[in-house]
Amino acid sequence: MQTSIPPTQILFIDGLPGSGKSMAAEAVGRHLPHSRIFLESAPDHPLLAATPDRMGAAFADIHKIHSWDSFAAAALWKLESFLETAGRDVLHVFESHPIQSTVRVLFQLDAPQTSILQFWSDLQDRLAFVQPRLIYFQENTPLQAMKGIARKRGPAWESYLIEALKQSRWMHARTLSGAEGVYEMLVVYADLINRLAGLWRFPVLTLPARPQKYEVRTDAMIKWAGCQ
Repeated sequence: MQTSIPPTQILFIDGLPGSGKSMAAEAVGRHLPHSRIFLESAPDHPLLAATPDRMGAAFADIHKIHSWDSFAAAALWKLESFLETAGRDVLHVFESHPIQSTVRVLFQLDAPQTSILQFWSDLQDRLAFVQPRLIYFQENTPLQAMKGIARKRGPAWESYLIEALKQSRWMHARTLSGAEGVYEMLVVYADLINRLAGLWRFPVLTLPARPQKYEVRTDAMIKWAGCQ
C-alpha cells in the first residue's frame, strides 16, 4: 500500500449478543456523513468468513466446514482482501466485528486459548496500517445479561440461540448441552472477549453493555467516533 494515500477508515462496534451493537451502528450511520454500515448479517459483508444464518451470523454449521485453524486463515484472508480494495474517504462501520464474527467462531470451534490470542495479534498486525477504532460494549455480569435478553426476546430467540450453539465443539468437548450449557459457554466467552478488548492496540472506547440511559451511551459513542 502507498502511504501517500489516506488510509481506509474503519470503526468496529462489538460486544455480546443483545448489547445494542446493530442499533449503535445504525446511529453512527445516521449522524456521521460518508459512512458505510455493515451489520452482522449483511449479505454483502466483506469480512465474513462464512455465510450468516437466517437470524444473524451464528454459523451453527461452521464445524462441518472449518477446523479452527482453517477458519482463522479464512478470516484473515477476508480482512486482507478488503483492505486491498476498500475505498478511501469513507468510514467503514462493522457491527459485530472483529470479535463476534471471528473470535466467537474460533471459540465455538474450541480453538486453544493461546491460538485465539495469536489470532487476535495476527489480526491486529494486518490492521496496523489503518489504525482501526473499536467501540466495545462491556458486560461484567454475562449470565444475568444473557438470561435477561432471552426473557426480553422470548422463547423463539432462546431456542434459536441454543440450537445455534449446542453443536459447537466447545460444548461437545465439555459434554455440555441445553440452555444451561449454552449459558455456561457464554460466561466463559464473555471473560475471554473482555480480556481481548483490553489487548486492543488501537483507539478504543469501552462503554457499558446495559447503560442506565441508552441515549447517553449513544451520544458518547457518536461524539467519540466523529472526533477521531
